Amino acid sequence: MTETQATESLDTEAVEGVSADDVPAEVTEVVAPTESETPGAVLRRAREARGQSIPDVVQVIRFSARQIEALERDDYASLPGSTAVRGLVRNYAKFLKLDAAPLLVQLEPAVPVPEADVRPPTNMGEAEQPTLVERVPPRFIVAGGVALLLALGGYWLATLPADGGLSSFLRGMSGGPAAVRSGSVAVPVVAPVVQPAPAVVAESAPVAENAASAPPPFAGLRVEFDDHSWIEIRDATQKVVFVGEYPAGTRQNVEGKAPFQVWVGRASGVRMFMGERSIDLKPHTREEVARFTVE
Repeated sequence: MTETQATESLDTEAVEGVSADDVPAEVTEVVAPTESETPGAVLRRAREARGQSIPDVVQVIRFSARQIEALERDDYASLPGSTAVRGLVRNYAKFLKLDAAPLLVQLEPAVPVPEADVRPPTNMGEAEQPTLVERVPPRFIVAGGVALLLALGGYWLATLPADGGLSSFLRGMSGGPAAVRSGSVAVPVVAPVVQPAPAVVAESAPVAENAASAPPPFAGLRVEFDDHSWIEIRDATQKVVFVGEYPAGTRQNVEGKAPFQVWVGRASGVRMFMGERSIDLKPHTREEVARFTVE
């Protein structure tokens, strides 16, 4: 037997002589792989446990299949903004009967809540002050018009010539001299004196001036919040022109180029207008999320 064969024989005998009891526990212990606990993984496992497909989810929460797939693999960069991501997680969890609060907490480091990139309304939803024309009662405007006509009439009478003016006209209407005898009593013909109307005219001028300078109503997209809600709006260039979470009472005019793509959370608490036309959000709302396009 050669030296090599002797060595291999000894190694084999040594291995066969070692029992399972002689092997340390930490060597025999196999570590099971842990499943990911990210928001996307939790939502995916919950969906699969319910036996539902991604198209089933799309029919209810009205987000696209591409967005659902991106959320389940935690690809937040492919989703339209952090506000939309949080709204998608909230509605997806509600659909799966899960508590959305811990998922949103896990989401915070990767998708922080952004600060609104538009100026908030200065009055924060308080009632707008009426214009001067709206504050003046209609009866005062009518009275001002009548006073203006009286003033013009008084001015016309005051400018008549002395020799052929109102006195001559009244004498001609009386059919004779300025005094008419009735029995033994002479009744003089007295011309009425018309006093020009005073200074009401000066007050009516600012009313007309303010009426002419009143700004026209806003013809673009306007959003009014009756309840706390989140919203994201993109214009025709895919630029985010309005985004954030706003309290009840907020009113905001949205600048941008139509058509607008709109996502609204808690849609029952939001009203939208295009010029003077009211937009009905109910046909576009599923699970309190409205998604539609405004031409």
